[in-house]
Amino acid sequence: KFNLVSVAEINMNHKNQVFKKMLDEQVALLNYLEEQDNAVINGMAGTGKTVMALEKARRHSNNNEKVLFLCYNKYLNEYLKNNYNYENVEYYTIDGLACKLTKSSTPNYEALKDVLFEMYDERSFPYKHVIVDEGQDFGRDGLEEVLEYLKLNTLENELNCGTFYMFYDKNQMIQSSNMPTFIENSDCKLTLY
Repeated sequence: KFNLVSVAEINMNHKNQVFKKMLDEQVALLNYLEEQDNAVINGMAGTGKTVMALEKARRHSNNNEKVLFLCYNKYLNEYLKNNYNYENVEYYTIDGLACKLTKSSTPNYEALKDVLFEMYDERSFPYKHVIVDEGQDFGRDGLEEVLEYLKLNTLENELNCGTFYMFYDKNQMIQSSNMPTFIENSDCKLTLY
């Protein structure tokens, strides 16, 4: 006597269980972030970092709060712009942001730092929240200070009272050979599994 079991059915059940566990973990983390104004979130490919970052941006947008969503890869940036067009969310690569804020056709991180410091001084930073995806690629020279100025504008500006979140994968360092010290020095480090 024996029973036949469909391998496809077993695989589908396993995938559904893993997906539900991942969703539960993401929801718990999103709820936790409601109480955190600053956090770095690590996770391997496929753990849902970008999905969570987008959901965080969407929630802020629904509250009528302006969000700067930064990533490094221009193709990811274009994909996000075209597929997640939330009213109060602006998507930029770091180079695109540098060109926009410095009113230049080529990115200049030194000039960007000056503009960001001036915005902090004048309390004129246009975003309440900053979300950085692909944070592992922001370890290049000049970018670490840019991150600090962005954080300064959202967290240290008493008129803003915003948030700063960075999502990253330490195993996908492509554009930089150094993990940003910003990540290593963060007070709130979370990991998705």
